[in-house]
Amino acid sequence: MRFAVAFMLLAIAATNVAAQQDSTLDRAMSRLVRQWAEGNAAGLAALASDDGLSIELDGRPLGPLHARQAAAALRRLFDQRETISIYPGMSGQVAGDANSAFVEFDWLVRMSGTTIPEHVTVFLALKREDNRWRVTEIRVLR
Repeated sequence: MRFAVAFMLLAIAATNVAAQQDSTLDRAMSRLVRQWAEGNAAGLAALASDDGLSIELDGRPLGPLHARQAAAALRRLFDQRETISIYPGMSGQVAGDANSAFVEFDWLVRMSGTTIPEHVTVFLALKREDNRWRVTEIRVLR
């Protein structure tokens, strides 16, 4: 009986830890999407991994970049486009790796000086560093 109770308590504790990790991941993903929608290049770059942030824009890979360089690249991207809306896509933890996650969304934008909307898929890869979710990669795909 003691073994069963101890096992149950251990299972409950593991479930609580998993739920906490999920909620911090959900918050991190929400913050990332919100900052993207606002065109907050500095805010996104501040969430970059300590190892740097790899960015792929228009098929051109950059990086890994430090936060200032990443912010400059993202600022150019946002300065050229007006966000119309963001549609959620897939997101979650990478199977088999509790310290890796991703978020993907459809970004409906209008290039500066035009009236024609364009659908762009944005993919962000994340990893947990010091109990915080950090961005390791951003891909902007047409």
